[in-house]
Amino acid sequence: MNEAQKILEDSVSRLFADSVDRELLTRMEHDPWEAGLWEACVELGLPLVMVSEARDGMGGGWVEGFIVARACGQHAVPLPVVEQMLAGYLADRAGLAVPDGVAGLLPSVIPGAAITGSSVSMIQRRVPWGRRADWFVGLTAEGELLVLGKEGSSCQAETNLAREPRDQITLQASPILARGPAGVPADAIRWLGALLRSAQIAGSAAACLEMSVKYTSDREQFGRKLSQFQAIQHHLAEIAGQMASVDTIAMAACVALEQRGLGAAGRDARFELAAAKCRASEAVEPLTRLSHQVHGAIGFTYEYDLQFLTRRLWSWRAEFGAHGEWGEYLGSIAQREGGDGIWAYMTA
Repeated sequence: MNEAQKILEDSVSRLFADSVDRELLTRMEHDPWEAGLWEACVELGLPLVMVSEARDGMGGGWVEGFIVARACGQHAVPLPVVEQMLAGYLADRAGLAVPDGVAGLLPSVIPGAAITGSSVSMIQRRVPWGRRADWFVGLTAEGELLVLGKEGSSCQAETNLAREPRDQITLQASPILARGPAGVPADAIRWLGALLRSAQIAGSAAACLEMSVKYTSDREQFGRKLSQFQAIQHHLAEIAGQMASVDTIAMAACVALEQRGLGAAGRDARFELAAAKCRASEAVEPLTRLSHQVHGAIGFTYEYDLQFLTRRLWSWRAEFGAHGEWGEYLGSIAQREGGDGIWAYMTA
């Protein structure tokens, strides 16, 4: 990590540590928006981390994106910072200016049949923070990026397990504000969204470990600190191992994406992205189970902060594909390359 990346990490961590607490998280589960925190994120430039400086962004790459997404996961940030960051990246890749306001990231490919002239009509499900969107961004099957106005759209409010908005958006002749060649495959939102969820899972895993270590170091039973019991030490070691594996593989996938891109001819970064989401989603079960076990009964109460992390872990585990789907993709590569070729493919 270079000096600029370290400064970014420190700035983001400081902002979220000072702003996100149990009171805010509880309040936002009933009224899911915090204008002050969102404005602070915008002022710091987080939604534009991966947008070029020519379009008023930071000019960062996927390593910078990982830093921000991981911090969002570590602090359970209840705002669409990660989704806005991806929307800005896609718009910038397509040579389009990033509009003001909150982006609604359309997770499904926009079929050609949904486009009529200069408007789009279709239903998109599980749109993160769709109710707050000022504009929408999505990829077409033909390889275009579309920026859509919210006119003609309606929202059916839905949430995930963490009570974050995952809304059903109906677009009815919603206007196309801008369009351009995407520069990424039509399914890129699914792949890149999976990578960012992996980074968020890594951050939440680190927070679970930190809370578990602190609790077991402070709590005593039978005259000894919980952290002195061998069974607890084994649990903490396994949590640390799970966290480290997710952290490492998500970061490695970001580096691979920087180097080889997505959809490029030959060996692109799809293998690393699929491996990151598969490992991250698979790690959620032991991470949450062991974290709650070391906390005992208190870990399951709403009044204790652990559940804000673990409910998000289970939500992110399923979004942009669960570990079974990505595992099947990895298995297909292993089958195609064969026993003699898979190692060379992985290390290429």
